[in-house]
Amino acid sequence: MNVQIKLSLYLIMVLMIAGGCKKALDLNPITEYSNANFWKETTQATAALNGAYTLLQAAMAPEGVFYGEARADNVAQNPISLNTETLNLLTNNLNSSLRITSWSQFYAVVNQTNLIIKNVKLMKDQGLYFNKTTDYNQVMGQAFALRALCYFYMTRIWGELPLVTEPLKDATDNFYVGRSDTALVYQRIEADLDTASTLLPGSFTPSQTTKALLTLGAVNALYTDLYMWRHQYDKALAASQRVISNVSNYTLTSLSDATTLENTSYAKQFTTGFSSESIFEIDYNFAERGTRSLYIQVYGDVGFQPAFQISEQLMSKFSPSDKRASIIYDDKRNILKFFEKTGFQRSTMDDKNIIMYRLSDILLLRAEALNKKSLVPDAIAIVNQMRVRAGVAALLPADYAGLNESEIEDIILNERARELCFEGKRWFDLVRTGKAISVMEPFNNNSLNDPDNYVWPIYINEIRINPLLKQNSYYQ
Repeated sequence: MNVQIKLSLYLIMVLMIAGGCKKALDLNPITEYSNANFWKETTQATAALNGAYTLLQAAMAPEGVFYGEARADNVAQNPISLNTETLNLLTNNLNSSLRITSWSQFYAVVNQTNLIIKNVKLMKDQGLYFNKTTDYNQVMGQAFALRALCYFYMTRIWGELPLVTEPLKDATDNFYVGRSDTALVYQRIEADLDTASTLLPGSFTPSQTTKALLTLGAVNALYTDLYMWRHQYDKALAASQRVISNVSNYTLTSLSDATTLENTSYAKQFTTGFSSESIFEIDYNFAERGTRSLYIQVYGDVGFQPAFQISEQLMSKFSPSDKRASIIYDDKRNILKFFEKTGFQRSTMDDKNIIMYRLSDILLLRAEALNKKSLVPDAIAIVNQMRVRAGVAALLPADYAGLNESEIEDIILNERARELCFEGKRWFDLVRTGKAISVMEPFNNNSLNDPDNYVWPIYINEIRINPLLKQNSYYQ
């Protein structure tokens, strides 16, 4: 499918949410349907929303790893891997023929949300949501938030984007649009978040669903990320405060609440999912729904050929007392963060959830903002929360006295590297702080030496078909 020019895919839907199973979203098989026969019942709108989440699963599995980790210094190429595409990413030698440079799966989600926003409004006007205001708000709020999430991801990856806010109906629709300036993209993202924040609740029932669907807390996490990306630190502090104040839904997990590290709530947030720390994660379940995050193929596929292993650079950042290290990797440099350390069964470990936001992420983004506002002790206090939880000594004032803003930022970024490694954050951290070139220079033979290379190329097929699209300057 190419959303920019022609939708060669029937609109996909998932029929209903079932209940009572291991994962929060139990989706029935995807079916094709005719748009003219849809949008007649509120349950169909709910099914359409489920379909949007299913499309997001496809967009992020495992592309989220490639977008957020593969170009940065937390990972290294597994020497036995046969994946040549990941080598292009690791060496920052991207080109427009790489499949990973296609944005079509994100635009599939955008089109689905556009369908929901347009048609659910019509359904309300027709009285189909009479006495169902809560249902209407939840469907619309999630649609706006999903669209914002996709545009935020895409603009960080490709820069200027075609802004598409009207749905394509079927395979006969031809739709050509050029790219909009990033300022307009940011305006759209923020407007969608503003709308979602007025509609979404702080939690859903059952509580597990709160972590698998976009809530007000997830919107505030996304606000925080957006404002940090745009260097709007006061707004980021306000948004992050709304997250961390929500202690009924979000609390830090522990590394000392079980007899073995593997069984701590900290470790299980990656292997089991839906922890107290989770804000929003993409819910996969192969056995029950056939959905897979494919993490096993890029990480931790012990004895096979995973794409990545932990880099020596990242290993050197862990002190001997850091309890997180043995949870995250082994002495053979296998990445095991998302997989059970005993009873490893490859066939049952290909559907680990993708954690989009958790409390530690927002806290450390907040630390960056505090540092930018010259509130260094407050910023270091957050870093120390992470360190002490991991069994590492807290930093004392003497440890950071006399350091400038950039050096304090390095302390925070190093903590983010330890705490959030392999969760799709590191590349965006380096780009956001303007440190991608200086950090990556020793690893890629100076192939990353131009900020224009921060963005990705647009997939060659998109360029060929849509005459209004222009390739990013670095790749022309």
